This record gives sequence, C-alpha cells and structure tokens, in this order.
Amino acid sequence: MSFHMNYNTEPRGWIMEEDGFGARSIAKCESIFAQGNGYLNIRCALEESYVGQCRDAFVAGTFNKAMPDEVTELPNLPDVTELVILVNGERFSLDKGRIHSYSRKLDLRTGECVRKVKWESPEGVELDLCFRRFVSLHEEHAAAFQTEITSVSAPMELVIESGISSRSSNTGSQHCLDGEKRMLGRDTLRLSTCTVQSDIPIVVHCVHKFNKETLMELPVIERRRFVKQFRFQIGKGETLRMEKTACYHTGRDMRYELPDWPAGVTDSKPVCADGDALIEKLKGSSYEELLKMSARAWASYWKDTDIEIESSDPVDQLGMRFALYHLNIMIQRRDSRVGIGAKGMTGEGYKCHSFWDTEMFLLPFYLFTHPQAAKTLLKYRYRSLPGAYRKAAENHYEGAMFPWESAWMDDGEVTPLYGAADIVTGTSIPILTGMLEHHITADIAWGVWLYYEGSMDEKFMDKYGCELLVETARFWSDRLEWKEERKRYEICNVIGPDEYKEHVDNNAFTNYLAAFNLRTAAHVIGIMEKKWPGAWKNLSRRFNLEELREDFQNKEKSLYLPEPDKDGIVAQNEQYMGLEKVDLTKYKTQQGVSSIYEDYSQSQMNQIMVSKQADMVMLLRIFPELFDRETRRKNFIFYESRTLHDSSLSHGQHCVVASWLGMDEMALDMYRHAVNIDMGPNPSSSDEGIHSASMGGVWQCAVCGFAGLKWNGRLSLENHLPKCWKKMTFRLCWRGALLRVELTEGIISISHQQGPEISLCVNGREHILSEGGSVREES
Repeated sequence: MSFHMNYNTEPRGWIMEEDGFGARSIAKCESIFAQGNGYLNIRCALEESYVGQCRDAFVAGTFNKAMPDEVTELPNLPDVTELVILVNGERFSLDKGRIHSYSRKLDLRTGECVRKVKWESPEGVELDLCFRRFVSLHEEHAAAFQTEITSVSAPMELVIESGISSRSSNTGSQHCLDGEKRMLGRDTLRLSTCTVQSDIPIVVHCVHKFNKETLMELPVIERRRFVKQFRFQIGKGETLRMEKTACYHTGRDMRYELPDWPAGVTDSKPVCADGDALIEKLKGSSYEELLKMSARAWASYWKDTDIEIESSDPVDQLGMRFALYHLNIMIQRRDSRVGIGAKGMTGEGYKCHSFWDTEMFLLPFYLFTHPQAAKTLLKYRYRSLPGAYRKAAENHYEGAMFPWESAWMDDGEVTPLYGAADIVTGTSIPILTGMLEHHITADIAWGVWLYYEGSMDEKFMDKYGCELLVETARFWSDRLEWKEERKRYEICNVIGPDEYKEHVDNNAFTNYLAAFNLRTAAHVIGIMEKKWPGAWKNLSRRFNLEELREDFQNKEKSLYLPEPDKDGIVAQNEQYMGLEKVDLTKYKTQQGVSSIYEDYSQSQMNQIMVSKQADMVMLLRIFPELFDRETRRKNFIFYESRTLHDSSLSHGQHCVVASWLGMDEMALDMYRHAVNIDMGPNPSSSDEGIHSASMGGVWQCAVCGFAGLKWNGRLSLENHLPKCWKKMTFRLCWRGALLRVELTEGIISISHQQGPEISLCVNGREHILSEGGSVREES
C-alpha cells in the first residue's frame, strides 16, 4: 500500500493516523511518529522487524566518534522496542499472511502512539493486536509499552521475545561496546555499556509484566542482545497483555554535573545505581498510571503553547500542532550543554548536529513561548566558545568563529568533508559549508540580541550575552577584507544561505548580518560599564574595549552593503546578476527536492541563476525595515521565481514575507508546503528524521506571518489572517508579560494576562497595555 495519512480522525486537529501498512513509508512514519522528551527520544519503529527499518534510541549529549576518520555524532543506543511474536511457531509479520485492518495513531495531546492490527496468519489463525507506547514527559528517563494480543479464531501457542538489543548502529557505525548483561532479581534486565571513543557509560533497564501466568520464562543472552522468552497458551477469545517499562541513564546526565559527582562520569557504577533505583520505582506503576502522569505534563505544555486555528482545511490545524509537538520533544530545556539537531532526535540525518537553524528558525518560537528555553539554547553557544575560538585560530582569525555544525560543547567543527557523488565527474563532492558558510557566527549574535530584546534579561547579558557579541564581532573585524581600489571592506569567498552558490563575494545576507554584529557589539560596549559591570570587568581584562568599539564602528561604516539597482533589485551576491538564466519549470514542479542535481553538477549550478532556498528573502524576513515596501515586493517576486525551495528552511520564510506584502494566497500556499514537508504524501521525505527548522518555520508562518509579529525595540502585530481561516488564537511572552492574541477577519484582539506593562503597536497604532487590559483593532 502507498503512503496515506488520515487527518480527519477524531478529535480532529489532534490525531495523526496512518490508516494502512506500507513498506515504502516505514522509515518516514518512524520519524513523524517519533516520541520523546528532549532527553530521551525513541524513533517509532514497528515492534516486528522489516527491511528498511531503523530502530533509533537517542539520549541527549552522548556524542561519540565511531572511527578516527569520522565526525562526532549522536549514537544510536540500545533498543527496547523490538518484539518477536511467534504464533504457533509462525513469526508475526505484516508482509505475510493477511491484514484485515490496520491503524496507527499518534495522539498529539498525550504523546501516546497506538497501533491496532487485525491479522490472519498464513495458517489461518486470526489475531487482534494492539501496541501502545510513549516516552514519558514526566519522568525523562522512562518509556513504557503495552502489547495486547487476542486470539479471535482458535486457541494458540504464543511465544514472545522482548528485552534489550545493542545491535543497532548509525548506518553501520557501532558506537557502543557489547556491554555487560545482568538480571536483577527475576524480572529486571539491565544492559550496561559505554561509547567507544567518548567513553560515556550507558545503562538500559527494562521490566515486563503480564496479565497471565507464563508456561515458560527463559533469559536469552546473545552477542549484543539480552532478552527474555515468554511462552503462553491462549484460548479463543482470550487476551494476553504485556506491559514493558524501560529506562535509560548515561554518564552525561545532568545530575553528574552537580556537586555530588564530577562532571562527565566515566564510572558506570553510579549510573547503574540510578537506573536500578528508577526501574524499581517504575515497576510499581501500571502503564496507565505512567501515561496519566506524562499526559498531565503534556496538558500543561499545550495550555501554554497551543495555537488554535479554525480553517476550512483540517490539515492547517493539525499541521500546526504536529510542529508544536515536535518542537517540544526536540529540546532539552534545562541542559545548556546540548543544542538541537537538524532532525531533532527523530533520526540519524545530519548526525544530530546543530546548525544556524537553532537561532534563525527555532529560537523565536522558544523566546515567545518559553523564554527560559531560549536562554538555554544561547548558553549552549556560550559554552561552545572554546570550539569557536579554536576554529577561528585554525583559520587565522581573531575572536569566535562558530562551527557550521556543532555537537558536544568542545567538539568544535564537525561538518563532514565529503558528501554525495558529482553527477558529471562521479567523484565525491566536498562539503564546503563548514569552511565557507560563515554567516552562522553573525546569526548567533542576532539570536543573542533577539533574546535580550524579548526578555530584557540583564543577568544573561552580564554573564553571557556581551561576551558572545564582542567575540563574534572580533571575528568579523578580522574577517573583513579591505579593497583599496573600492575604498571599502568586503566579505569574499563565502557561501550564503543559498547553498547552490559557492565561493561567492559579498553575499547580501552575510554582509548585512556582519554589519549588524559589529554595530550591536559596539553599542553594547558603549553602555556595558554602567549596565553590565560584570561583563565589563571580564572583557576589559582581556581587551581595550574603547579601541574595540572604535574598530567595530569604523569597519561597520566601511563595509559594503549591497543596495537596490535601477530596477530595485538587490544582488544576492556579487556574481548573481550575471549568471545564466535557465528554465526552472521542471524543478519548480518537482515532487521531491534537489532533482536539479540529476542534470547539473555543483560547479554548473554556480553558473546558473537558481537558488536553493530563501537567501535575499531571508534578509527581508529578519530585517523588515531595511528597504521600503516596493523594494521588498520586487525582490521577493524576483528571487522566489528563481528559488526551488530545495531546503525545508525555505517555505516558512517566504510565507512570512508574502504575508507582510499582502500576497495572501501565496502565503497560505507556502504555509501548507511547510506543513507538508513532513506530513505530506511523499513516502520518503522524512526517512532520516523530521525537519526541525521547518517546525519552527510553521510556527513563524502563523505568528510572524499571519499575525504580523515583528520586533525592533518594541512588539508589533498586524492582522494577515488567511481568508479561509475564521480565527486563530495563541499566547505570547514579551518582556515578562503574557499576552493572548486572537485574530478574526479584519480584527485583532490582545489581552494582557499577567506581567509588567508593555508598549506595542497593533495594526499600525500605538498602545500601552497593563495586566488585565486589552486592545481590539480593526484592519
């Protein structure tokens, strides 16, 4: 069966349902149905095994290098999801026998996934099977599973094998040793291992409970596998229920950075002891009891974060909640030692490395819904400064040059050196982003200032923010190249956001962001001594801050910033306007992405006027007041027509700018494209994991686009609600104030629910709003 999702399942707007088993969509569904809590994430691989399956269990921070010539990645840890089910000696598998009905549902309200199957074995034995599972949002180390098997047609002998397997790999690379396997009492299995290079202890426990006495219960210890085999006799109409509870602990758990243990525990004994204690506690609770505790935590999240949409198309609402669900499970809100991977922790794509996605696409969501989480992400960048200093020094620059791909705090640059084969030469294509995509350093500075503007967190600036801004500006000060013949500074030989263009000069996005970084750092130095004395004391020990301030100001004033030409178009880079124009219709209407690589090599792509994703449009998005409205409109139309949206980062940003420009139909179309990157009909779009940045982009479509959220020293909202949406409601945090925003046709209403008084602009009109107050503006 081909991939198909039912989005009308009740309650509508909350349930993702796969209503048929399809081998082609196995990997995609593992990703989109993945479950987690930011510490522990488990990919939703089916309990029985199939070709193309990828059983992934990830714990934040356990980065490891499998081989000396490989880069650091988040390792696939021992698996607890696999079940072997034998019915009268016949292995249960949906690719044999007969499927009478099939449904798998993810309830976004609770994070529980339920799969129900009516299956007839090749021998004619009919079964009803129900598989339930969740990763706890209440107890971050725990996951729980329930399996019910009912004999419909006749009595049967049932054998189940379940336990822990460390046979999983990251596409072939083994990150963990075989490990020690121990039985604790009669019912608990424990597998303790460690990563092969970073030497992090990993301990996994599981325990089983049944509603029926076993005929036989046998521990099976094999290489990289530790399971128990259970045998039952099941009568016609009888149901066997198995509950399985598992927990994961590692030597990088947060508690080991507290005073009672040294940072980075390498001794497995305390890790085992913590796991032993937790599994003993958890096995006293039923699956339902554990689910209720987790569901309460989910209810709290949805109360604060839900965006309610009344639309003629139910996918509009479900797509938003799907994004919000994944935005919750991809982040460790309390642990500043880890960032967010480009696939979250739903698959092995991009090795769970952090990119500029974090600041540009995800940080706004966390800032405006849970500011503490945004602070945690920026503290991760602060704690990663040693790697940024190292990369700058290796490239002969001053200051902090942040890696394009980041993993553990001190790993530094972890971008792989080579990728796929060139269509023309057949040789591996060098991955130049780690060498040339320098704008990430300014993106982080932009994120720092955004957080400060939205939170007014003076302690953060004093302890972290000022240093990040100054050190990133020092990099740009040294990175700029003086061109004597033009009497200006330039930034040459870079890759901008459009990764189809390599070795370009004066990428507009990069230059304007570098100027922002220099200007903001100079401003911060000017007020630091009085406003943030701790930062002043720290930095003045290392630098002459007045000299730095003057240097930043002079270089920012002399940095070349591309301006509109006679037609109003701002060149994406210095070479762009002279590139060859080709017919892009074939690629603009493609079902997948990057099909242009089937016709052009990377070197050829550099010579044609085509963009992978928002680049100049991205600049219009983050600096909306940079150019007048007509210039913005001209550039949006010019560049969108040449953009293939071959990146999941692209549609959301185009949606926002299209909304601001009054291109309502295009904006809604871009929103739906962003939603369908993972939820859409392409059966392999998310094989290696969901697209984290796209989830943040979906939120930005609604809040920044349709609700017109902007910030430039003050909050601004404007109604751009799509015509087919009757209403949209959401909550917003700004400088300690909690606001409720409601948009209907032609009307935007804002109520101040708690916190300090704030000023804001609504549909172009200024207001002062205090707790209990409200404002209602018509377009």
